Amino acid sequence: MKFKRGFPFLSNTLFCLIVTMSCGALLESSVRAQETKNAFPIFRYNSERTGRVPFAGPSENTIKWSISSAGEIWSSPVVDADGVIYVGSTDGNLLSVTSNGKVLWAFKSGDEVFGSPAIGANGVVYFGSVSGRLYALNPDGKTKWKFQTTGAIHSSPAIGEKETVYCSSYDGKLYAVAANGKLLWSYKTDASIMLSSPAIGKDNTIYIGSWDKRLHALNQDGSLKWRLETEAKIDATPAVGHSAVYVVDMNGKLYSVNFDGTLKWAFDLGGRSHSSPAVDADETVYVGTQDGFVCAVKNDGTLKWKFKTEKSITASPVVDANGIVYIGSWDGNVYAINADGTLKWSVKIGDPLLSSPAIGSGGVLYVGCVDWKLYAIGQ
Repeated sequence: MKFKRGFPFLSNTLFCLIVTMSCGALLESSVRAQETKNAFPIFRYNSERTGRVPFAGPSENTIKWSISSAGEIWSSPVVDADGVIYVGSTDGNLLSVTSNGKVLWAFKSGDEVFGSPAIGANGVVYFGSVSGRLYALNPDGKTKWKFQTTGAIHSSPAIGEKETVYCSSYDGKLYAVAANGKLLWSYKTDASIMLSSPAIGKDNTIYIGSWDKRLHALNQDGSLKWRLETEAKIDATPAVGHSAVYVVDMNGKLYSVNFDGTLKWAFDLGGRSHSSPAVDADETVYVGTQDGFVCAVKNDGTLKWKFKTEKSITASPVVDANGIVYIGSWDGNVYAINADGTLKWSVKIGDPLLSSPAIGSGGVLYVGCVDWKLYAIGQ
């Protein structure tokens, strides 16, 4: 077994470094347009980062195929409209893989890749690495441009209007980079941003969490709209629902925030959390906790159900069109959980799953593992 890290013995500070990386209206040719084609083009599926897809996931727990990389896969995969999967690896490569499990190309960034890539207009793929570089790759894997931040990038980019790329960095900044790779603006929070990735609302408000214990809401020009104080640092990516913005702090408090920045409600999940919330159509919120639970919280801030896995969950859940919740655990299992909180199926992979699942066309689920492999689950 190639997994050599002593994860169960990590301190809380180091623990937060290894969590799910995984870790407004867009151009018609970009992310929103792909949503209708059974793609999964960005971490958490859409720019609002809801983790909710409008098509069904796998009904069975069959491992269809797996491919090996030369490093652990903490990155969460994405899928383009043609079914091509993109995922990063700690060997520094971004892989392009067909739906049949054939590697089309591997782009070597030169440093570890933890975050999930994002697919924009014309198939351009954006991702960051620990070197602090944000890359834009053409669909053939050739570099279009690269942009240097002053801190490591563990998060995942978002794509807004005019193919503007938003990316957070450990230097505590959120960067807005134009389609030509030039800096438009940067916004500085008061502490590092490790894993929280920007979410974009339908009104083009940009949301980002920070270790400064705040959820920040920004206008398109990078000016501050409002910010909300939380009890603890934020590693989770915000999710924008129909009526509120949802975010989880590291202490495991789930916040529902009105669009004017006032607190709607807060719910204590009962354990630390680095998982990003998924929001269903009825605004039920699903999130994992460090003590191994998947929690379902109703839109009034009360608990709907809890589902227990055998070990910690740091990955983020995905919800399909039938309300099935899919998530991986450190116990090495991928779980499919029914909307009532009962188990539909599980499949044992064996090693901890830090990667969050993506669902592609044909109901196939893709997830990375620290055993150096990318897995496809489904028929």
